[in-house]
Amino acid sequence: MNFNKKLTVAVSGAVLLMAGQFALADSTTDIVDALVSKGVLTEEEGKLITKGATSKAKADEKTMKSKVNISNAIDNATIYGDIRVRGESRKANGIFGANGVIGKEDLTRGRYKVAFGIETKSGDWYTDLSLAGGATGRSDNLNFATSTTAYNTKQALLVRTAMIGWKATDWLTLEAGRTKNPFYSTPMVWDADYTVEGIVEKANFKLGNADIFLNAAQMEYLGVNTTQVNANVSASSGTNEMYGFQGGAKYNFTEKTSGKAALSYYIYGHNNRSLGANNLQAGFVPGLNTTSYGTTIGTLAANNSQAIASSFNPFGINDLDILEIPAEVNMMAFNNVGVRLYGDYAQNLSGDDRANNACRLVGGTGAYCNGAGSDDKAWLLGFVVGSASDLKQFESNKLKKGDWQARIWYQEVGVWALDPNLVDSDFMDSRVNMKGVVFKGQYNIQDNVFANIAYGTGSRKNNAYGTAGSSDLASGNIDNLEILQLDLTYKF
Repeated sequence: MNFNKKLTVAVSGAVLLMAGQFALADSTTDIVDALVSKGVLTEEEGKLITKGATSKAKADEKTMKSKVNISNAIDNATIYGDIRVRGESRKANGIFGANGVIGKEDLTRGRYKVAFGIETKSGDWYTDLSLAGGATGRSDNLNFATSTTAYNTKQALLVRTAMIGWKATDWLTLEAGRTKNPFYSTPMVWDADYTVEGIVEKANFKLGNADIFLNAAQMEYLGVNTTQVNANVSASSGTNEMYGFQGGAKYNFTEKTSGKAALSYYIYGHNNRSLGANNLQAGFVPGLNTTSYGTTIGTLAANNSQAIASSFNPFGINDLDILEIPAEVNMMAFNNVGVRLYGDYAQNLSGDDRANNACRLVGGTGAYCNGAGSDDKAWLLGFVVGSASDLKQFESNKLKKGDWQARIWYQEVGVWALDPNLVDSDFMDSRVNMKGVVFKGQYNIQDNVFANIAYGTGSRKNNAYGTAGSSDLASGNIDNLEILQLDLTYKF
């Protein structure tokens, strides 16, 4: 074999062997056969190259199978998750217990968040299954050294989402199971970690230059609906449901300016409402014949102590028919800096009924809460500034390495305005009847690693009522609140 032919064989073999890493063995064989037929390679040389490529393809296939084995029915699967480490301080002063004692509380702790999930797609069907820490619906956080009886106690990951979705048409998507919150909103109304259980419908289509979105959800809120019949006597335990409906639009005014707004309505099913004396709802609770009572939300006595009533739970979801209007305007102020002005307004259309029922249950009269009209509303106004390559990236809040973002907002939540079980668990300590301001800043060390600092301060909105909520602080009714958080997050 002369030098030129040796060089040709060597180069051809190297190219074909490299191609074998990305092509099937039979494709390599076809190429070799073509080279043999044209006299570039002899049959022995062709067999040698084909054998090497086939062996490499089989080895690669075996290696791949040993790492990942996915059903042939699955088009693709994506693993995702994040780990966040947090240092947090919460300070408050206010009323402790029912005796009117004024005191202070200082809660300092280390926390971490773990979330792990997998999304799959098969034709028009898809799934989302994820696990996270945190036993409650509004927080994925776990505390360092949570046990007081054992060192280094292990903590559990729980189901966060378990959903089956179907893209019925180009514009309509249906989901069922435990799903991510489908509604465009703010943490003032919906805590960011909250997931919903039930059925979700999402529609997206264009109307002129506007992107229209319609969201609806029928959610199981509390309880399992059962009926038992024994000796011709029936007994049943009902459930509470929540129904949400939203319509909105996003509109690009220019390449550098856009707006987005929605109108939402949330209503609760009360098919197990039980009426007591004077047609009052017995227990004011999100369930039937419950004896679990929380911190009283009601009026304060002359000595500034909490009004206590054993039949009143402030977490009750009766008389909640909530109208919400979130909106935002985004603009690229400079080539690489965007700004956003955003807000949220909500009103409980049944606020007067909620107030009057609660006040009568704690011993007052219907007229005792005539001021409810000013306490059935909630509103938020905020501003964001941050680096971004274009408007689309800024709208998505997806920061890359070296990007930064800062936001500040002010909010007020009336005592009868919102569901106290859903509001943000961080900066107002899961409470209603609060007002305050929050600042948050973020810097991305890498695309998937970023640091945050956040500070919030709040106070009681209406001193005639308590600050109800399933809070982290033990204070029954707080007057002032400060929260500081330092986070480091790694996403994958």
